Amino acid sequence: MIDTALRAELRSALVKQELSRGGWSYGRAPTQAALEPTCLALLALRWDSSPARALGLEFLLGMQNPNGSWPAFSGDDSEGSGLTALAVIALINNGEMALQTERGVEWLLRLKGRESHWLWRWKFETTDTHVRFDPNKFGWPWLPGTCSWVIPTSLSIIALKQGFVCCKPEQVSFRIGRGKEMLLDRACPGGGWNAGNGVVYGVPLAPHLDATAVALLALGGEQSNGAIAFGLDWLERRAATCSAPWSLAWSILALDAYGRPVEALLARLCTLTDKGFVADSATLAAVIMAIDCLVEGNVFKVIV
Repeated sequence: MIDTALRAELRSALVKQELSRGGWSYGRAPTQAALEPTCLALLALRWDSSPARALGLEFLLGMQNPNGSWPAFSGDDSEGSGLTALAVIALINNGEMALQTERGVEWLLRLKGRESHWLWRWKFETTDTHVRFDPNKFGWPWLPGTCSWVIPTSLSIIALKQGFVCCKPEQVSFRIGRGKEMLLDRACPGGGWNAGNGVVYGVPLAPHLDATAVALLALGGEQSNGAIAFGLDWLERRAATCSAPWSLAWSILALDAYGRPVEALLARLCTLTDKGFVADSATLAAVIMAIDCLVEGNVFKVIV
């Protein structure tokens, strides 16, 4: 049973960490607002009617670049960042299905990993073979002009699945399909996902908890296969001994989305929170969403 007093305490702490002009930074001290903690905070507070949420939404909408993307930090990255998908997810789940959201989706549809270009496909297929992946299966990069990575690809798939996009359905379907293919292609041989590729220089890489969790959330609702099953089993085993609130929170969200039991993990997460292990706004928001997933629903769970 989740302690309601703890839930209220965590929400209050998150609200207090909002910057005076809106938005959240990674640290507790007032610094530059960042997109990731701002979006995660708005997702954690999505059912609140507080002035903090309204100010945060106003700030997020004001951060948007003219091209429809969002920068990773306020005032930076005028060409956009792969975290634009997280901004779209935050706006959708806060009921902001407005022009800014549509422009964000349009930008995501234009953004592709560098390996999608025929010249780079030729390079990866012929000369640069140190990494093992199929360049025909591409997703989304962290920054325009770079290769696809697991987390921005996963977040973009979730954003497009949640977006109920009425225009360009074929393009949306194509990009979701290619993104899923990329994730499955780059799974680690032993289960789970690394930040980028599963094998480099012939050596299998170790999976990461947060990358594995976000990839599984993106693949939610898909027909189960070996990569998904192995990833879930690896995540469940590894989460059982995890003591990092950030990784444990994301693990809970992913396992819950697949119907795996998370009550014991939630109890441990609450214990870690009681000990003051939550050090930044992004982690605090992720913890709140994990604790709330059995009460208010899992914001990242995708059915189709």
